[in-house]
Amino acid sequence: MTQNNDKRKYKRFSCSIKSSFEFFEGNPDEIDPETHISEKGKGLIIDISCGGIFLISNSKVSPGLPIIMKFQLNKEKLTLNGRIVRTGLLRNNPSEIAQKFSSYASKGENYIAVEFDAPLLNYDFSTILK
Repeated sequence: MTQNNDKRKYKRFSCSIKSSFEFFEGNPDEIDPETHISEKGKGLIIDISCGGIFLISNSKVSPGLPIIMKFQLNKEKLTLNGRIVRTGLLRNNPSEIAQKFSSYASKGENYIAVEFDAPLLNYDFSTILK
């Protein structure tokens, strides 16, 4: 049996998409995005797939919490619910993708990895140009 070390389900695409988002603070098990008051943030999506995004922002968020992403893709405005799976300072992340995108530091000092609640299966991300 061959072992695949890549845990990602979907192919990723580099991009440069401005976004806004709503994020929450507190216990992830007690937060309901429909009833809890959110904080607002802005960022730049620099990597996207059917399953989620990687963005740069000045907002400090916590992993495990819900996030509502708002951005435009192929001239369509999207609002997508997701969960923050990783976050931290871009300069402190040794991962290949963080190093690759460290040149975006002027756009924000934090990276945020988001997994969508439901995958975007009907988009052709190969048409996105950075």
